[in-house]
Amino acid sequence: MSSVHEPEKDTVTETVPAKAFDGDADVQEVSPGASYRDLEKRDSNLKTTKDGIVLIPQPTDDPDEPLNWPFWKKHAALIVLAFGSFFVKFTATILASASNILAHQFHTTPRKATYIASSASIVPAVAPFVWIPLSRKFGRRPVLLAGTTLAIVFSITVATSDTYGQAVATRVMMALSDSAAICIGPAAISDMFFQHEKGSRMGINTFLLVCAPYIGGIAGGAVAFNTHLGWRWSMYISAILLGLQLVCQFLFVPETIFNRKEARAAAENPKPTFAYSLGFKKPTATKNDSWLYTYLRPFAMFAYPAVFFPALWFSIAQMTEVANTAGFALNFGEPSRYHFNARQIGFCSFSGLIGAVCGELVAGPVCDFVAKRHLKKGGDWKPEQILPVAATGLVLTSAGLLLYGLELNYPTGWAATLTGIGIFTAGQEILLTVLMTYTCDCYPDKAPEVSIVFQCCINIMAYCPPFYVPQWIAGPAGAKVPYIVFALLPIVTAPIGWLLFMWKGEKVRAKGPWFTL
Repeated sequence: MSSVHEPEKDTVTETVPAKAFDGDADVQEVSPGASYRDLEKRDSNLKTTKDGIVLIPQPTDDPDEPLNWPFWKKHAALIVLAFGSFFVKFTATILASASNILAHQFHTTPRKATYIASSASIVPAVAPFVWIPLSRKFGRRPVLLAGTTLAIVFSITVATSDTYGQAVATRVMMALSDSAAICIGPAAISDMFFQHEKGSRMGINTFLLVCAPYIGGIAGGAVAFNTHLGWRWSMYISAILLGLQLVCQFLFVPETIFNRKEARAAAENPKPTFAYSLGFKKPTATKNDSWLYTYLRPFAMFAYPAVFFPALWFSIAQMTEVANTAGFALNFGEPSRYHFNARQIGFCSFSGLIGAVCGELVAGPVCDFVAKRHLKKGGDWKPEQILPVAATGLVLTSAGLLLYGLELNYPTGWAATLTGIGIFTAGQEILLTVLMTYTCDCYPDKAPEVSIVFQCCINIMAYCPPFYVPQWIAGPAGAKVPYIVFALLPIVTAPIGWLLFMWKGEKVRAKGPWFTL
């Protein structure tokens, strides 16, 4: 990970005049694409870091604003939020390694048993349409706590399931509940960090999100293989971890929604105490919005091409993720040439974990470096300036998929096969960090809706492959055909999801949505 700095130590002491915070006027904003030199002509009191990096957005003088929180408070919240995203995918795959054991438990086939883990993958696609509107009405903090509490209850319910249908249904409800975290995380991170910090911080969240399925597979295989524990304890362990997460959320994740029009000068507003941060603050900016408008608002973001097409392109590139992790039991387990047991199947997931680490060592730090370099020079900042970093991710993603498919078809050994998964995951981590940062920078005031579009596209595209990829691999042509197709799709669709915005991104953003609801 890249090194972080303490914002309150880096920020120059000059402040925007207090009259800007009288509650009746909008606070000056520095939007993506704004020229620092032009803004400097209008206001000589722009806040910058000690290195001369202009702060985007310009913070108010209100110490309660998340941008003004102390270093420890921001990063404690960041880590807890990132682990919230982590547990969504971790708890989804912790059962995947035990597919053969689940098949015996519920008197079904190993292929059908994989659906207990994979069938819930569609849920995060629809969950944002529940949680994000509720967070706009009641706040991010209560929604986050409520979702985690429900996830604990359903995790225990999965562990006590007696039938296949009950296990599938309760896993779906568990996924719906803990998806609150994956919805809230990117929005809250955007609330707390400046432009030049956002790449690496968003990268921490995406890193834990990407590596979570693989850590879940490792842990799930070890637990299921242990005769003193078994697959049920994987869900009990999930409940225990979610309980610890709930405590951390309560202690370290204050409300991040902040109404800048109601901000006050520092002299008028005492520094918030720790006890104050434990309270609940209902958002005021949306208090007059109807429930219909609140629930329709997320759908409006699908009309923004600068959000929808990058999200769609990434979802095409990573659509095999669930099929890959769910397929470890079939491709490396007892029915395969390798005859791995549950624990060894879990160890296969180390490949994805290593790939995610390598990918994040590139993605977040490079995004931050690009932003700092341009902002320090005082030139025009455009979100498109970080998009070239995605080229590395594209190459790695396609190369990894191709290697994995060819090795499954023409095996030289399990290590070479799993190397393909590692390369694919490294590319996936780079693409997600770059594209999520880019789209949030395009419309920073709509970060929650941006995350909805991403989650919807990602999970819809990843839902279907687990149901047809095993049959495709078992066909006469073997694994090479499906994975050649999967490797070519990101390359073929790159013009509409990536290259278009490197070329004409600024004009596309300026036009806004293609249609309005």
